Order: sequence, then C-alpha cells, then structure tokens
Amino acid sequence: MKHLSQKIKYKKLLSMTVSAVIFFLCAYYVVNNFQWRAIFPLLSQVDLKWFLGAGAGSILFYWLIRTARWFVLLKAADIHIDFYRLYLVGVISMAFAIVTPFQSGEAVKVELLKKVGALDRIPGYGIFMTERILDLIIVLLMALICLLFGVVKYLDRWTMFAAVALILICITVFFLIIRRTSPGNAVGRFFQPFNQCVKNGRVLTIVVSLTIASWFIIILGWYASLRSIAISINFPEMVALTTITTLISILSLIPGALGISEVSISSFLVYFQQDIPLAQTGALIIRLYGVMALILGFIHLLPFWKLIRAGKQMPANVD
Repeated sequence: MKHLSQKIKYKKLLSMTVSAVIFFLCAYYVVNNFQWRAIFPLLSQVDLKWFLGAGAGSILFYWLIRTARWFVLLKAADIHIDFYRLYLVGVISMAFAIVTPFQSGEAVKVELLKKVGALDRIPGYGIFMTERILDLIIVLLMALICLLFGVVKYLDRWTMFAAVALILICITVFFLIIRRTSPGNAVGRFFQPFNQCVKNGRVLTIVVSLTIASWFIIILGWYASLRSIAISINFPEMVALTTITTLISILSLIPGALGISEVSISSFLVYFQQDIPLAQTGALIIRLYGVMALILGFIHLLPFWKLIRAGKQMPANVD
C-alpha cells in the first residue's frame, strides 16, 4: 500500500513537472516570438458586435444548454432541482473550470449542491463523470472526423481509419463493461448515472444531442471571436481548430491552458493560411473570449450569493 502511494505521488510529481516545462516553453515562445507591435493595432480594431454581441451570446446559450443536459441527467436519477438554481451553480462551476487543469473545476458544482443539501456526493460525481465521458467522446469523434476527411492533413487516411476504428472499439467495450457492472459495489454506484443514461434510449438521445449542440455553440463562439478581427475560415476548419486545440489544452494539464492554447491556436491558424500576426492575434482573441466567460460567470455570483444569504435551500426530491 505504501509502495502504491509513493508510485502515485511520483506520477503526480512527474505530470506537474512536465506541465510546468510545457508552460514555461510556451510562455517563452509567446513572449519572444509573438509580433506584439502588429498584434496590438489588430486588437484595437475588434468588431464589438461580433465579439461582445455574438461572443457573449454564445457563452450564455452554451451555459443554458449545459444546464439543460445536467437537468436531464439529474431527473433520470430521480433528483429534481429547480432549473434556475441549477443554472446559477452550473455557470459558476463552468466559469471556474476555465482556469483549472483538465477543466476539473466544474466539479465544484457537486460540492455547492452538497453544501446546500440538494445532492449527495457519490451520485453527484457519478453524473459529473457521465458529462465528462460524453464530452470526451463527442470532441474526440468531431476531431477525428475532421482529420479523417483531410481538414488537417497530419496523418494518412488509413492511419486515421485505424484510429477511428480503435476508438470506437474502446468506447463500445467501455459501454459494455459499464452496463454489466453491478450497482451493489462502489464502482457500480458511482457509474450508475452513466449506466442509467446508456440503458435509457430517450435520455441518451437527449443528452448526446445537447452535448453536440453545446460544442457547436462553442465553435460558433470561437468563429464570432475570430470574425471580430477579420479572420474567416470555413466551418470544417473551425471545427478542427476548436476540437483539436481544446483536446491539446486539456491534456496539457496547465491551468487555463496558458501558453499552450496560444501556441496551438496560432499554429493552426497559420496552417489554415492566415498571416502570422493575424493568427497570433486570433489566439489572443480566443483567450479574451475565455476572460469574457469568466467575467460573465463572476456576474452570476451576485444572484447566487443572494439565494445563499437569504437562507434558501436548493431542495432535491429524491424518489
């Protein structure tokens, strides 16, 4: 047991070290290689109708869709929470996720609901894991489809066919294992919400549709942000840019994907034949899009704390 604990500690230390090295290399690259004299004038010409109007609208719409997905999953587990209160908790946690490694900060919504007696920890984290699994599957498939159809030509087509087939097999095996897991043990209880989702065709269809819709809203939000500085790329390229760079940012384990996001987005935009200064400005406007989401999330703290200070609970009727 002690040996296992040390092994876990070393792995954490190694991942932190690798993340720190990646961060400093990317930060050094951004500071020294971004063409700041050309970038600042480009940023000063931002079209606010696209950035603040369409960009902010996409964030709010995204939060509503994600809340609807969470609402459906909770209801499938016989947990009923008022949509508005669920929305407030969800917004705060999704805003917090922007600045945490692996976007793990979204899990704070489980703790917030537990704090007010609306949700137990095990089913809460089980439902959160269900959301994460669905996100990972959808984003992976969207990214692979873009690669498969040659939007980004890094790998040959047969390699991509093999990768897609392998991922689909892994997903199928995972689904089969979860379906056969007994709800009597701890693992079964934890994955019970996911199991219920998989077994209920109606619920699965709804949550998958909402997951796909939410990612398309993010893609449109990125498009609006880039359009605000006169970057225009076609829709398949936009899907590839959003999904692949998001996966890179998440896997980097760097809080907020600082540095790695700017390098990966600007590199993709250059690959899509944008001028280097404009591509680097595009990476920074996407960073500002994330900052805007943080500000909007912070604004939602006001009604949330008003509910808490008023002593209003968020009751859940668990049948």
